[in-house]
Amino acid sequence: MKTLLHFATIRFMPFAETQEFANVGILAFTPNGNFVDYKLAPTRFKRINEFFEDFDGQLYACALTSFEVELKRVKDFCHYLHGQQLVDLMNEVTRTREGIIVFGELSATLTENPKITLERLFDKYIGRNFQQQIEYRETQMVRALRKNLTNLLPKEVRYKETSLDVGYTAYKLPLVAKVANTVKTIKPLAFNQSTTLMLTEHGDRWISRVKHLLKANVIQKENFLFTIERPTNEKDEFHQSFEVIYGGMKELGVEIIPYESKEDIIEFAQFDELNNSANFKLSH
Repeated sequence: MKTLLHFATIRFMPFAETQEFANVGILAFTPNGNFVDYKLAPTRFKRINEFFEDFDGQLYACALTSFEVELKRVKDFCHYLHGQQLVDLMNEVTRTREGIIVFGELSATLTENPKITLERLFDKYIGRNFQQQIEYRETQMVRALRKNLTNLLPKEVRYKETSLDVGYTAYKLPLVAKVANTVKTIKPLAFNQSTTLMLTEHGDRWISRVKHLLKANVIQKENFLFTIERPTNEKDEFHQSFEVIYGGMKELGVEIIPYESKEDIIEFAQFDELNNSANFKLSH
């Protein structure tokens, strides 16, 4: 049986005069009092610094932490309220007021499972921002790596975006180089997703793609590299999700190197064929 779920976005708006804001959470409740809950973005959110260039990310983290304390207090108090009393309280909680973190207008939707709907609302209003952040971060990682590889490797080695065909489909990889009959591939992965579901799905997607590439013998496991950034969210569930994904990558038998280990990445990216050729020439 469906029930009515009221919800409001939680907005980070440091400069009231410009009215610019970023959605950082959702507060939701059912008038019958069976469900009152919220979901917030992590306190470390690079997009905040990118969007509000002259705003200190530490102040955002402190503001969000303080706001969560208030939300917990409201949630606990709501256990004693039902019906119109609860609606009146939530109208007061979410009313327009001055502050760095404020609420958007209350909206409503029908749901059979309020908790699942809260997750979906979070993914819709906030998760999209995080996914764009992750994609942008991985683009930055690719750009920086390509520059380093171009500067530090022989001119015969050029890592570029390439589609690798497995016969029944093709997968686009950001950094691929070929020398003689050897193909090497590097895929940067950032694990700063806003939910464990998004983190898991992102990792699983690339594990699956690499499985197809290996099975089709398009690449060899020793010639594929995941270079990774671990989760910045310090909650246990994020680290548990990451460890499951990390284990899946290890099972592939491919190389895994932290993104900050630049020297190790450069070492992987080199081709023995060129070194052997150089040694052969020197010996003669």
